[in-house]
Amino acid sequence: MPRSSSLLVHEKLPTELMLHIFAFVIALPYSYDEVTLIFHGRYSPLYLGHICQAWRSIAWTTPSLWSAIDMKIPGDHLFPNGGINADEVDLFEQWLQRAQDGPLSLRYYKGQGPVPTNQTYELLLNKIASRSNQWIYFDCLFPGFTQSAPFTEVAMHGGLPLLKTLIVGGEAVPKEWLQNAPNLSTLIIRNRNWDRRVPKVTCALPNGSRLQHLKVHSIQPELVLDILRASSSHLVSCDVGFCDPWHLTPVGPPAINLPRLVKLVVSQTRTARLNELLGLIHCPTLSDLTLSYLRRIRTQGVPSTRLELDIRALFGRWGRNLTSLTLSSGKLDECVDIIPALEVLPSLRHLTLAYVCHEDRVREEWKEWKHLSTLLQTSTIFLPTLDTLRLVYGFKEDKPPAVSAYVAAIESFRTLENFPLRDPLVPFKVVLYDNSPGYYW
Repeated sequence: MPRSSSLLVHEKLPTELMLHIFAFVIALPYSYDEVTLIFHGRYSPLYLGHICQAWRSIAWTTPSLWSAIDMKIPGDHLFPNGGINADEVDLFEQWLQRAQDGPLSLRYYKGQGPVPTNQTYELLLNKIASRSNQWIYFDCLFPGFTQSAPFTEVAMHGGLPLLKTLIVGGEAVPKEWLQNAPNLSTLIIRNRNWDRRVPKVTCALPNGSRLQHLKVHSIQPELVLDILRASSSHLVSCDVGFCDPWHLTPVGPPAINLPRLVKLVVSQTRTARLNELLGLIHCPTLSDLTLSYLRRIRTQGVPSTRLELDIRALFGRWGRNLTSLTLSSGKLDECVDIIPALEVLPSLRHLTLAYVCHEDRVREEWKEWKHLSTLLQTSTIFLPTLDTLRLVYGFKEDKPPAVSAYVAAIESFRTLENFPLRDPLVPFKVVLYDNSPGYYW
């Protein structure tokens, strides 16, 4: 029998194909529960090197397989030295050598508790910082920024010239990172949000920033405006959730022009100044908008029939190029809020209503959508370009919304003959999506 026929499948594959397979393997999700310094699981290139000599030769000599570094530093009394010993630092040094000079993706998570002060931990941080000019992705969780944040000396090692994505879990983004990252394009801030205390976020983005994608939640409105002003020329997408429990003064000019912004996600959550905030923003190219957690004006603790945000006026300003709209988790009235606002959207093609319900706790009629359904199947001037209506339910209910009874009539009415402005290649569709987990607590 020829030797080639007795080889295992993976021994017959060319090296180039094995490299692609290895890249997919180490990109698979893995558990963060273990106290680990770097990838020690089955998806690590170290694991690949334990299979056979051929695999080890490929893995050890391919820098791209060593381009991701994950660190989880415990902060409790069981690990006073951060769970790091000299052997792991040596292993880390080998890891960096195999990565060579290629771009590095770093994930650094420091648990609650005191910062390790031993020399081994400091040596590890210095080794990572010495490669900061290779970082392209940095995800950092460092609780208690009243203490010194790690890697603030990056300027000494050439700055962060390659960094494109920065994710910060906490209430402060060190200015040393932002001022030394000229090519930063994605910024995500995950502020800690406790029930009664939401810390203020500090983030001094330099003027003229090339930031394209911003995602921040539980953040004070003034800081959001500062970030938008600093990156207004390049920003393409923005996802922001406001937190405004400090009763600050009203926001004011100058206005902010976002000429390239095409996608905006706004969660009102805990601010009463949403009209003022959004009134300062001009986004002429906006095409995809999501509004969630909209609140009603309250008088002596009782909600009124008016929303704090005037969505009809907002759509009047932003709706010229708006093609996709999502209203999510808002207590909106079908006739008072939704229909009048939709009437000023001449180019809307995709509408999603997710968990929209009445303020009334009984909630018996909110899922009927009778008035909206009637307009969709009788009026040729209401949403004349609409191609898709998507209803996401599963909010304390067991059955689809009653609009399902009107789906056939709506779809048969909204043909190209009645709506010539619709996309001729896309048949009109009503999508009912049950997002219920099946149980509630």
